[in-house]
Amino acid sequence: MIQCRREMAVTEDFWNLYQVSFSETEKIPRENLQRAMDKGAALYTYYDDGFVGLTYQYTSEDRVFFIYLATDPEKRNKGYGVRILDRFREINAGKRIFLVLEPCDPNAEDYDMRVRRSRFYQRNGGIPTGIQVISDDYWFDTMFIQGELTAEEMDSTVREYEDIHNGRV
Repeated sequence: MIQCRREMAVTEDFWNLYQVSFSETEKIPRENLQRAMDKGAALYTYYDDGFVGLTYQYTSEDRVFFIYLATDPEKRNKGYGVRILDRFREINAGKRIFLVLEPCDPNAEDYDMRVRRSRFYQRNGGIPTGIQVISDDYWFDTMFIQGELTAEEMDSTVREYEDIHNGRV
């Protein structure tokens, strides 16, 4: 069974995987990640005979902004993403979970990656909402992972997280 651990600081395993897994639009500075962790964001690392992946989230009341999920590139396509997502849902049982994704714009350089991410979540129960939110000055599509939220609840949660990670509160 996959094991997970809540980290209290940005680990090297997290940071190295984070750097290779996300676009520049999606990444924020390390100190911002840590600042958010000091005020409610949670980083989980996952293990199965060694490090296999990560999740990063921000929780406000019963709402979870699911910010990052990544698996070690050498361990992709072996079911770890699904297992991590299942474990993530267990950790957040009873909460409503949403995420943001870069829009599947055919003109984007990383179009194939965007489509793969969207399909992964949809194959595993994610529901596209048709709602976009702005996050750190970029528009993102949203998807429900568990439960449903209003556009206002998603927008409010994203803004609250950004205020924390950007040091405005």
